[in-house]
Amino acid sequence: MWFLNQETGCTWEVTDQELMLRLQSSGHYEQVEEPQPDETEEDEPVTKAQTVKNMKRTDKHK
Repeated sequence: MWFLNQETGCTWEVTDQELMLRLQSSGHYEQVEEPQPDETEEDEPVTKAQTVKNMKRTDKHK
């Protein structure tokens, strides 16, 4: 089953029965259909340079 976190907008696939029951009773999650991949978006592979750039610290503390 898929659940939407209404606070963050993230969708999660849940397979644990106990967790499904807890999420269904929670006011923060809503059961949704399985999300379909968006055909308009293309996942570009992340290069090593992009990964290093994303990890580089931009602020320096003295």
